[in-house]
Amino acid sequence: MIGTAAADGIPLPGIRVWLGRLLADLNSGRSCLWLLPRRMLDDTDNQADRLLDDVLHELADFVLLPSDETPGAASVRSTASGRPQAARQWSGLAPVPDFDDGLPDLLTARIPVPTEPAPPVPPTPAEALSGLLERLAKELNFTGDRDPASTDPTDDVLVRLTGGGTGTVETRPLVVRAWREPVPSAATHLLRRLVATTKEAGLPPDRRPRALVMASTETLPTGLPDQLAREDIAVHWWWGATGRLDTATVVALARPLLTSTMERRYLHEAVTQATITEVCGPYLDIAGALASRWDDGRPETLMSALHDVLAHLPGPAAIPSQRVEGTRHPGRRPDEKLLVAWNAGTIDSWDGRLRHRPGKDLTHEQAVAARVWLAQNHVLLPLLDDARDQFAATVRRRARVPLARLAQDYGPRREPGTPPEPAGSAVDMMELGAMWSAHCDGAIRLTPAERRRLRTMRDARNCLAHRAPLDSPRLQFLIEELCC
Repeated sequence: MIGTAAADGIPLPGIRVWLGRLLADLNSGRSCLWLLPRRMLDDTDNQADRLLDDVLHELADFVLLPSDETPGAASVRSTASGRPQAARQWSGLAPVPDFDDGLPDLLTARIPVPTEPAPPVPPTPAEALSGLLERLAKELNFTGDRDPASTDPTDDVLVRLTGGGTGTVETRPLVVRAWREPVPSAATHLLRRLVATTKEAGLPPDRRPRALVMASTETLPTGLPDQLAREDIAVHWWWGATGRLDTATVVALARPLLTSTMERRYLHEAVTQATITEVCGPYLDIAGALASRWDDGRPETLMSALHDVLAHLPGPAAIPSQRVEGTRHPGRRPDEKLLVAWNAGTIDSWDGRLRHRPGKDLTHEQAVAARVWLAQNHVLLPLLDDARDQFAATVRRRARVPLARLAQDYGPRREPGTPPEPAGSAVDMMELGAMWSAHCDGAIRLTPAERRRLRTMRDARNCLAHRAPLDSPRLQFLIEELCC
């Protein structure tokens, strides 16, 4: 069930693994901070809520705040009501003196000036935490029997969570959607104080109160996630959650069904799907849209299809200026300098590399070409290697010189001092370029069909070896030869 919310009800393996790690920490008795990009929390598609639904489905029981029945703004009203009123503005009317001196008749009343209501005053951090704990106490039915010896209602609720006064420990996970709280940082204050109170109580892991707080770094103090990690709170960044298999799954489900049973059509579709996967990376919304839009799968029409897809999808709020594309080992969390881009949804970790949202590639066509080349390599190189192995038998049959001489002149080079390979083995290891040279030199004689096949495979292999993607004609010729 985990991860079903990610792709229209289809469980994606990378997301299943990521959420599984979060659940493992939670089930072991640890409190967790789940950090998501701000763009995901603000998304009208409710990605964060759907991911949370998957987590809640795996929990036997839980307490959710803010509850779906009680809006998070309730704490704003309860805390602001006891605060002093702002100074009232002058109504525009002349003042009336307390004694009658005959002057009021001479005063002229002015038209009242409409006043705008003062904006609501946000609660202080202490008030926000108090309001959050008040709502938590109501959810847990802690109201009405508070410890009279306690002077701090906050401590009273936390102590009761650990069994103080009642002997019953609250073991249900407390799930707080911090981005829906009036002061999101209040949820992390709750997290820290809960962990500290639990440590003081000396409870074993299976009997500890624990919390799961979902938040964005934009609403938290700088450096707080690192501080929480040092306080034995598991911090989980939504970073590198999807991988190549996840994107490939979304692409395959979005592609139209093949109506042809020809092998070459299946191979062309495999190259098309691999190209979409490589170009889109972790951005599943773009991958699904491009898979539906790019009908012909021709490299020449890819940029136009990508441009159309991005024009109809909501754009990110910001795009980073630094060029960090392809940096290896991005780690398990975004670097500090990438937080703005990560929160905007323009950068992520995918397949062990940093990846920009494809919109940046509209001004860097070479980056798209490099990904097309990677995709073609991924699909075609194993098939080219198999075809080369098979063609070695043709070279043996068509040889016009002894195999020993053919191996010596065109076989793989040997390091000085190494014993020579058997002639047959050396011929089997000949590269496609060496086979073509042997044909041009007259050492082997090929039929027109064999010559065309060898030249097509050699040209494609050379092109890919020089990091250049195959254009449509070369790709089509190669697929024809590989499938004949």
